[in-house]
Amino acid sequence: MSRMAFPRAARPLLGFALLLLALAACGAAPPTPAASDPALSAEAKDFRDAVTVLADDKMEGRGLGTKGIGLAATYIEKRLKSAGLQPGFGRSYRQKFPVKIGVEKLAGNAIEGLKDDEWSPLGFSSPGAFAGELAFVGYGIEAAPLGYQELSGLDLKGKVVLILRYEPQEKDDASPFDGKRPSRWSALRYKAMQARERGAAAVVFVTGPLQDEGNDKVPALKNDGPESPAGIPVIQVKTSVAQRWLATAGIDLAAFQKDVDRDLTPRSRAATGVMVKGNVAIRATYAEGENIVGVIPGKGALAKEYVVIGAHYDHLGYGGQGSMRPNDKAIHNGADDNASGTAAVMIAGAALKKQLAGAKDHRAIAVMLFSGEEVGLAGSAFLVDHAPFPVASVRAMVNLDMVGRLRGDTLIALGAESAAEWKDFIQRAATATKLDIAARGDGYGPSDQTSFYAKQIPVLHLFTGTHEQYHTPDDDAPLINAVGGAAVARFTTLLGADLATAATAASPVYARANAAPAMSGDSRGYGAYLGTVPDFRAMESTEGGVLLSDVRPGGPAERAGIKGGDRIMMIAGTKIANLYDMTYALQDQKPGQTVDILVIREGKEATFRATLGDRGAMGGAAPAAAAPARTAESLVEEARRHYDAAIAAQRAGDWSRYGEEIRRLGEVL
Repeated sequence: MSRMAFPRAARPLLGFALLLLALAACGAAPPTPAASDPALSAEAKDFRDAVTVLADDKMEGRGLGTKGIGLAATYIEKRLKSAGLQPGFGRSYRQKFPVKIGVEKLAGNAIEGLKDDEWSPLGFSSPGAFAGELAFVGYGIEAAPLGYQELSGLDLKGKVVLILRYEPQEKDDASPFDGKRPSRWSALRYKAMQARERGAAAVVFVTGPLQDEGNDKVPALKNDGPESPAGIPVIQVKTSVAQRWLATAGIDLAAFQKDVDRDLTPRSRAATGVMVKGNVAIRATYAEGENIVGVIPGKGALAKEYVVIGAHYDHLGYGGQGSMRPNDKAIHNGADDNASGTAAVMIAGAALKKQLAGAKDHRAIAVMLFSGEEVGLAGSAFLVDHAPFPVASVRAMVNLDMVGRLRGDTLIALGAESAAEWKDFIQRAATATKLDIAARGDGYGPSDQTSFYAKQIPVLHLFTGTHEQYHTPDDDAPLINAVGGAAVARFTTLLGADLATAATAASPVYARANAAPAMSGDSRGYGAYLGTVPDFRAMESTEGGVLLSDVRPGGPAERAGIKGGDRIMMIAGTKIANLYDMTYALQDQKPGQTVDILVIREGKEATFRATLGDRGAMGGAAPAAAAPARTAESLVEEARRHYDAAIAAQRAGDWSRYGEEIRRLGEVL
């Protein structure tokens, strides 16, 4: 990645690296509140007031399915209408769409011989009846690189496979599984996929006595995100149930765990003589989301082209999954995330309506406020597929997500590498607003610009950094930097006007990513590298496989002939039912291996042979024989990589990886 230099931004490299650390650290001090300052400008007061309204408790954290998010939508619609923006959808400002928010049990959900409170389906289970002999495979770990394989050589076809949760030698620093933190081998979806690929009829998880500590409970059924289900029934039973089943086969579960911890020797049993029969009857539940769009019509020769300025207005509601404090049922007001971006977009939209009034020729401005961002970019993903105008007519998209904590006049502009022309546009707006702009990165990232970049539209994501209140009940309006928010809104206005009136030859031109996208899910830092960009709009697809929006230039997938629009169905003989399957299938391969990849292209099957790369090397090529000298510039680039990875992990809720990236960032600095 590269960093552009702008007025007042030419600081020493070490200083910039320290800034990255400050932005990434959860303990970073919040800015001095400006909410009560009587000297605030009209723009700052407007920003403060809008955030205060959107982050009020009566908005219920703008959670999907709450009354509060409807109140927020009404407030946004009124502001767009009062600013003179036209409805984006005929006579309406609103676009309704379905959002998966949960999973519920249906009639017929039962396991023979068990009471309802002795078991539960898991959120990523597929529905269906199953029956078969119980096979016990210990922790269900197939970790060839560690020399520990509990499934190899077992015939699991038609079996109901019982698997312990977690992994051996927990809390042991000497463990090959890393002891102090969960390894990838412990992931439930990974274990279920391994059993499914060996012909299992169903998977049963259990918490072993060493971890259960006498609680003897099963987890509540909860949403497992927008990803498609596992492909077979997946349930969990109480510890006492598994102990009863295994005792019949002469297995003491507590002793089993202690023995494995002692010597790391697999003790799987493909046959126990215990028969298990049941039926999983569940279905996904949905809420109705609403995108809100107001339009400033274009004029003259540029009238049929568009510039999109957007932000998501939803948040976490009362917390739960996605919260940094998931056990606290409390309103998560999301003042910074993302009442701040919503406020700035509304202010910029109103200002652009006035500023463009005298222009003879200008592109249309579409002001878009998305819902469903917190559950996988649901709103923006739906909108680009159901846009009120041709998506191909969009020349640029500017996304504002978390812009309420400006520090030191430094605004981060992610996605600057999505078009070479961004440099000039950013510089002009930066000069006028006297902001320092840290511009870098491709167009992929954990926010709504990704949906547009996947449509080959140049994008920017404006961002003022994370903080310790992120995704907690403490992200409230008094901590917002109103002066900074107004400055970001002004920057957005100038940028939008410039984009709307620029000559076609000077407009941003889409550039394909030359770096791995932050949210690719390709192998999450492990195993082999394929170089694909999953289409996150297809996460809930019932067709199976992983639909691609693009492939990385020069990467293994592109070299093999795979391209955007293909749906990957199988990798190296492993069926791919969802993004998790693809992640785990790649983790099980090694860089340099050549594998067959089955895809569906335009309704027909096609097989490609790809030589997998190393995620640590650019383009999937083999790393250089000798590492280059660690110059000041290379250290900053390394710090920036860890910073970007930390932000992506935090937004994805991958707190183990987040902590690791922050640790590595600290080591570099």
